[in-house]
Amino acid sequence: MNTALKITVFTVLSILFYMYVGQLVPQKIVEAPKELTLSADTTTDEMCTLGQKLVETKGQCLTCHTMGHPTGRFPDLVGVGERAQHRKPGFTDIEYLAETLYDPSAYIVPGFNPGMPAVNKPPIGLNDDEIKCVIAYLQSLGGESAITMKTKLKYSTPVTGTAEASTESSAPAGAVADNSMSGKDLIAKYGCMTCHSFSDAAKLVGPSLYDVGKRLSRAQIYESVVEPDASIAAGFSPGVMSATLAGNGFTDKATPTQLKSIVNYLSSLKGN
Repeated sequence: MNTALKITVFTVLSILFYMYVGQLVPQKIVEAPKELTLSADTTTDEMCTLGQKLVETKGQCLTCHTMGHPTGRFPDLVGVGERAQHRKPGFTDIEYLAETLYDPSAYIVPGFNPGMPAVNKPPIGLNDDEIKCVIAYLQSLGGESAITMKTKLKYSTPVTGTAEASTESSAPAGAVADNSMSGKDLIAKYGCMTCHSFSDAAKLVGPSLYDVGKRLSRAQIYESVVEPDASIAAGFSPGVMSATLAGNGFTDKATPTQLKSIVNYLSSLKGN
């Protein structure tokens, strides 16, 4: 038998041997995890699973809410399912949770300030079905999930109308011409101290502002208020301030005169 033939025979026998050994090893098929899609048949348990993912990711809920550490800007979520059952008189837990997501300023939990954005609007933008899943998950935190994909919510139809432009030049839509308040009073009105420290360099949800007038020019301060995502301070997340300003009414109500007062006040803060 020549060398070439020996090599061929050896190769074939080796392949057959390893094929045989391979068949003796238990086979396990590993499938990629299935992506959960929503439909009318999605179960409440599946809604809870997706709701948790939405709370932790797209919903940005844990930016301001805590889980078991009640020291955050907004209420801790542990036990919210039980609290929601009697939080607002005349509301079921589903009705209350829906209102907190679609119209968060309608009821402010005692001890906290307004500022949570409506989650069905930018920059979060959850759709109605995703919000039902978030409600299912929140119900499960201390309570029992009862919502289904067929549950009708009062707020399910998004408001698409456009507010008429303010008569004050360049004012946001729906602005209110109340220009008598000082910049400091406006800061308090819109709850800015909930996210920013004005007394020291402590970092809260947003950077400290106690020396912002020394660090930033007036133009930079103005931009940080009207275009919060144009420049993000290191270590902080985009979208949070813009969502907060929309949620507490500043975006719709602040007039240019009020904005000027706020910028003047912030410019005066030199850290002294």
